[in-house]
Amino acid sequence: MPFPDGFLQELKLRSDITEIASSYVNLKRHGRNMVGLCPFHGEKTPSFNIYTESGSFYCFGCGAGGDVITFIMKIENLDYVEAVKFLAQRAGMEMPENTYDDSLSKLRMRIYEANREAARFFHATLLSQRGQS
Repeated sequence: MPFPDGFLQELKLRSDITEIASSYVNLKRHGRNMVGLCPFHGEKTPSFNIYTESGSFYCFGCGAGGDVITFIMKIENLDYVEAVKFLAQRAGMEMPENTYDDSLSKLRMRIYEANREAARFFHATLLSQRGQS
């Protein structure tokens, strides 16, 4: 179920990744970023970084990275929709009611149809050229 872009942007704005991750990981400020031991693999030196400006995280030890939704998916072992629901509930936001954004699928269908028409045209042209020779 794709969520409207506006809803996801608002959810990410209300879900501060530093605040959320700090409830799972002991974080320390390192310049503009936050650093701690990665919750996704065992390590002795901190390689888990939170980039507060972009609202993302990355672990240089195991390669895990993403945004706040990805973090919740990994740490809570949830799928995408469940992670969005988890964060929406935490942020006090209501989930959108069956709002299916099908603009991308409509565009995809228009592109497929244009490609089909082009294929028909070139096929017919090739057949007519073959008949003339």
